[in-house]
Amino acid sequence: MKVLVTGATGFIGRQLTFALAQQGYEVKALCRNTDHPYLVKHKNIEPVTGNILYRQSLGRAMQGCQQVYHTAAMAKMWCRNPDDYHETNVTGTRNVLEIAADTGVKKIVYTSTCGVWGPTIKYPMNEDDPRIAGFPIAYERTKYLAELEAGKFAKQGMHIVTVNPSRVYGEGPVTDSNTVGKMVSAYLKGKWRFIPGSGEQVANYAFLTDVVNGHLAAMDKGASGERYILGGEDISFNDFFNTVSQVSGRKQRMFHLPLKTIEVYSHIEKLKAHLTGLRPFFLPEFAERLKYDQKYSSDKAITRLGYHITPFAEGIDKTVKYIIQY
Repeated sequence: MKVLVTGATGFIGRQLTFALAQQGYEVKALCRNTDHPYLVKHKNIEPVTGNILYRQSLGRAMQGCQQVYHTAAMAKMWCRNPDDYHETNVTGTRNVLEIAADTGVKKIVYTSTCGVWGPTIKYPMNEDDPRIAGFPIAYERTKYLAELEAGKFAKQGMHIVTVNPSRVYGEGPVTDSNTVGKMVSAYLKGKWRFIPGSGEQVANYAFLTDVVNGHLAAMDKGASGERYILGGEDISFNDFFNTVSQVSGRKQRMFHLPLKTIEVYSHIEKLKAHLTGLRPFFLPEFAERLKYDQKYSSDKAITRLGYHITPFAEGIDKTVKYIIQY
């Protein structure tokens, strides 16, 4: 069977492409540059030059494909042109869905994010919970709008399953969109020495291998029009860095940085980006997010898809070994 993966050089996309190839699928790997260093080489993988914003290239890529995994997204913290988020995440997703309908694709798995639910107050969020705050972060806002697009096509009869990974980490390239990998790598090099606030704020961390397997299960068992959280354990910043220290054997002296200090710094960084066009290290909307937990429940995926959660310490151990090796 022929399968298309968009975003085939991304953190999730590249590993998903490889997993499909290993299972014997004929995989078309859509990417803007077929010489990209993160593109996996395998006899069952056919690199295809294309862009989800260019409908003709999508049409060529989808010819003969019965399934599509749409993982491509604008996931960076900051873009010089803020419209890039909407163009890629919303218009690009609509293009994928429309071309898939035109070319006779049977099933689609759309990769969204737990960010569509945003911060949590007390209990872990599940798929039926409403968002309790606004959308100050462009990535989360546009991924939510893209989910609405997917919902429209599902109501029209297209088989579309949405998966919502939380904060993904694991064995893969350390890139701008791989924020957890960047933190781990910087800690190992002694370049990350601070913990936000008290360090008791909690986020949900999903191991990459689990997330990829969750995508495969969603294609196989997922119900059209449904969404499934692909998460992991809820971990505080303190426990995060303690675990990295324990599994790596590298103990860095860490400093607790007050949230107010981070907030002031983020506004300075925003001004710098506005005046110079240089990429900021942090932004106010992300500083605000540090005040809240981000807890998510994967019970629905576990029950209905057979989703598995790798213990955080085990996943971080594999991640650290990968980063040290490469």
